[in-house]
Amino acid sequence: MDLKKWRQELASVLNGLCREIRVDDAVIDWADIVIEQTGGAGRCPAHAHTWYEFNYVLSGRMQTRFMDKDVMVREGEFFLIPPGMTHSHIYYRDDPHEGVCFRWRFRPVSGTRPDAGGQGLFERLSLLKDWPPGAYRDDYGIRPLLVQLFHEAEAGRSPLYLQLLLVQFLEILTSIPGSGRLAIAEPGETKDALVRKVEIYLEDFHGERLNVEELAASLHMSYGHLSRLYKRKTGRTLIEEMNRIRLAKACELLLKPELLVKEVAEQSGFPDIYYFSKAFKKKHGVSPQAYRKQHLGREEPRQGQRH
Repeated sequence: MDLKKWRQELASVLNGLCREIRVDDAVIDWADIVIEQTGGAGRCPAHAHTWYEFNYVLSGRMQTRFMDKDVMVREGEFFLIPPGMTHSHIYYRDDPHEGVCFRWRFRPVSGTRPDAGGQGLFERLSLLKDWPPGAYRDDYGIRPLLVQLFHEAEAGRSPLYLQLLLVQFLEILTSIPGSGRLAIAEPGETKDALVRKVEIYLEDFHGERLNVEELAASLHMSYGHLSRLYKRKTGRTLIEEMNRIRLAKACELLLKPELLVKEVAEQSGFPDIYYFSKAFKKKHGVSPQAYRKQHLGREEPRQGQRH
């Protein structure tokens, strides 16, 4: 098992798998598939994120703090971090860890109802949100599956085949046997991995105050470094991208006449209505009120929407 070689040679292949797939009644959005080699001492500060994160230690050790609980994770052990759980990591120079990290999120297939009996994949995956913090010994065959994934990727197996192995990994996690119906989304253009993770994070923060330091910490880097990388890769600043996503959301909400403009601003994640109105007019050339009038025709706004 040559992790260094796989890390160097398989990065583009693994990044290419980071896209949406449909399995039974769930759409799984893979955000990251990473072979990790720390190589020295270090810390990752406390943070939380909006996706699931799975870490498997193949060699060495690392310490993870789940909220107020410190856990040493050693070779052959893994942990799962549900969305919203605050955690941090410590790495050791005398016993550096090597491992695998998966990050993903999921949603039900549009137009379908979750299986009330708990047999659909969406319902089974939803149970992972209550996963207890801690290190778990691998008695489930996860390591051989990970090694198979990298061997098959090295051998040039098709993305469909590799996606099936990822689905098998999720089935192991849910501890419920069964197979789903898999349909790969249209490949299109694979985005840069960092850009994709940032966009996923920002999209999941609609209606909330985004802390950019937490965003950087969730990606295991400083805000300054993240900001420079993102600007270099996209030509946009993080604030510009955040406003783009929020303004797109605002356009949708303005078509709901029952909402006050102030409520649209809040649900889109803007700190106040004045900043929202200024940003909206700069982007669309008209005020939010004028945009609503143009698109709703004769629909009259409720009292209080002119603010």
